[in-house]
Amino acid sequence: MSVLKIVKYPASILKQRVSPVKNFNSELKNIVRDMFETMYAYNGIGLAANQVGIELAIVLVDISKVEKNLMPLVLINPKILSYSRQKKMEEEGCLSFPGYYEKILRSKTVVVSYYDINGNKKEIRAEGLFARVLQHEIDHINGITFIKRLPLNKRIRFHILHSLGKYKF
Repeated sequence: MSVLKIVKYPASILKQRVSPVKNFNSELKNIVRDMFETMYAYNGIGLAANQVGIELAIVLVDISKVEKNLMPLVLINPKILSYSRQKKMEEEGCLSFPGYYEKILRSKTVVVSYYDINGNKKEIRAEGLFARVLQHEIDHINGITFIKRLPLNKRIRFHILHSLGKYKF
């Protein structure tokens, strides 16, 4: 097992849509194992494969410390099928933007289709923090960082301050 290096903003891999997983084999299981080890080493609750330099549609979520009834979840090739109309503004952070937090507007509930580690098609309905983390991580594999979810004025402010060296990731 290995702790992988977290890719930090502004790395180009964070801005690219990744490829779907085609082979559900031992290599995939090794990648997922290393991703879990990495996510836990950095105290994350979600991780997308491109955040560790892997260009595959793999997402991990583990909010079991907050939601005791939810187990760690691996989602392969996830797609959001529906978003609730009800939205909520809450603070988010990201392992690729260490120490930077912003309030992001997200749907309260989502329905996601995905494959499990063995290639079985699944569907899950998520709400609250679980829905937020899924949206954040699925955005990642589609090349969207949470900065793109900020209102334009905050996005411009972030880019100016980043270019001036205020935010060094």
